[in-house]
Amino acid sequence: MAVTEGDLVIDKELSEISGSLPLLRYITPTNALEARLTFGDGAEPAFDYLPVPDLTDTARRLSEVDPDRATDPTVRHMARALKRELEIRLEMLSARGTPRFFLASVEMFGHVEASLLELALDLLRAPPDEGPADTISAEQFATLARDEIDLYRREFPELASTVEVKDRIAGVMVENGDLYVGADVRIAVDHVAQLLHHEVGVHVLTYVNGCAQPLHMLAMGLAGHDENQEALGVLSEHLSGGLPRSRLHTLAARVVAVQMRSDEAPFRETYDRLVDLGSSRAAAFTTTMRAYRSGGITKDAVYLRGLVRLCEHLEAGGALERLFIGKVALEDEPLVTELRARDVLSEPPLRPRFLDTAIARHRLDEIRAGRDVRHLGGIAA
Repeated sequence: MAVTEGDLVIDKELSEISGSLPLLRYITPTNALEARLTFGDGAEPAFDYLPVPDLTDTARRLSEVDPDRATDPTVRHMARALKRELEIRLEMLSARGTPRFFLASVEMFGHVEASLLELALDLLRAPPDEGPADTISAEQFATLARDEIDLYRREFPELASTVEVKDRIAGVMVENGDLYVGADVRIAVDHVAQLLHHEVGVHVLTYVNGCAQPLHMLAMGLAGHDENQEALGVLSEHLSGGLPRSRLHTLAARVVAVQMRSDEAPFRETYDRLVDLGSSRAAAFTTTMRAYRSGGITKDAVYLRGLVRLCEHLEAGGALERLFIGKVALEDEPLVTELRARDVLSEPPLRPRFLDTAIARHRLDEIRAGRDVRHLGGIAA
């Protein structure tokens, strides 16, 4: 049973507004490398950001969307939740650098639960298992990412995602299906394959699959999708090449940094704490910056929390492949299943390549049998 034209109008309005509000672009420092290189004289780092555009028209458009006009109850439920999340995103962008930004981030991404902090500290008790690694440049990684996208394009020629190396971008990010690589980024050679599957095989692929659906909210992201997106990304790393302790250490350090920002610890105190817990000075700075950017944000807790929840979901017999139909939250799986059963949603055109290997199937079987996060990096026997 198809949804009505009116429902599709609501979906289109919310999807367009979502696409016009790229949160990470405007809340991530553009001078992260320079700030790190000058950090050390005791002063708190000073970060620069891209100017936030005038949001007046966007706020007006969002206020005029009425999800309750949707006739399909499932679409109505998804639209209500997404509108509220977009309102929070607008609040964060308008409140950047103020206490209101951090409070809005808590509503968006949650606090650090006591059990999550305990897990993070457990993971940090084991030292990282990697020393200095050979790296490749941003341009080299971009070339490999284009090759990876081309492999998916052979299956689905309509795939239009691009890869661009840009100044003033920190790290690697996917925005509206396009992959951006910071010009100063260096990628460890032995992590390249896993990062490609994370960024292309999850973030790009779910955008493309969502665009192929009548409901484009699945491409831009349903409410709460960030946690599951990052969980799938980290899971893809484990299935495709394994999660070394150093990677789990990074995810755990992010949780500690978020908790310390929540406790209003100074930037320097959090940085020193991460160094004490085994992070390199460069990694400690980046992790602290991520938690303190724009006034403080709790987003980085979703990586480890989402991975735990996804493993629990799989152990309980939950489906995995349906989560790649678009950018959906873990809680949306029943909704996706129901919409598929009614033929509102169609079979997605792309399937992650990393699922089709013997080692991936073996590692999934281990998770379904109860192998939790502590075991993934080989920390517990």
